[in-house]
Amino acid sequence: MTRKIRAFSPMKLSEGEDELRLGEEESHHLVKVLRIQSGSMVEILDGRGSLAEGEVTKVDRKATRVRISKRKFVPPLNPFIRIGVAMTKANRWEEIIRPLTEMGVGGIIPLFTERTEVRISTDKVMGKLAKWEKLAVEACKQSGNPWLPEIEAPIKFGELSPKKEQACFIASLRSRSQKFLPALETPSSEFLLFIGPEGGWTQREEEIASDKGAVPFSLGPNVLRSETAALCALAVARVGFLD
Repeated sequence: MTRKIRAFSPMKLSEGEDELRLGEEESHHLVKVLRIQSGSMVEILDGRGSLAEGEVTKVDRKATRVRISKRKFVPPLNPFIRIGVAMTKANRWEEIIRPLTEMGVGGIIPLFTERTEVRISTDKVMGKLAKWEKLAVEACKQSGNPWLPEIEAPIKFGELSPKKEQACFIASLRSRSQKFLPALETPSSEFLLFIGPEGGWTQREEEIASDKGAVPFSLGPNVLRSETAALCALAVARVGFLD
């Protein structure tokens, strides 16, 4: 089977001209890495649910042009799942962005917890967000996921305020935690999952989570890395809502 070539465009694809000019970064990747030629077919994503298929009409490493022949819109996955994950060492934390995006997470919130050792200075936040979004864009192109997750700026766990319409859950090692799938029976169109550091949440943080209305759940008796727990929780949640 021929591999589908995909590109990303920040332009809203549900609107616009029949010919699209791709940005320099996408054009360079298509020309220098994927070696596209005039006449090649490309699928373009805008990260907001719209997909477009078209034929390359001009090969240019700074401004490749594609003539659009087909457009379609893919609704977001239901329910919308946002996941807050405790920050770990930079490379390890960033490694979860790709698989979470491939699996269709709706949003990612980097969390500073009482046991989080990593800190990001204010002047570096924008650069980090740009890097994380780039990783998510690459994952969307690789997987064909038409929805780019919203990656928020890092925030202290205690300062995070869930929306009223969100059903909240917190991964916990405490004995009162219930199994995850039964917990998901809560009717809601939006879920927020909290994944803590490997050392676990402090008692104070668990109390804060309870005050926020978060239901504690268990992913089993073993202590998982934050990255593993995040992927496991999202996978279980997605399977739980499959038709």
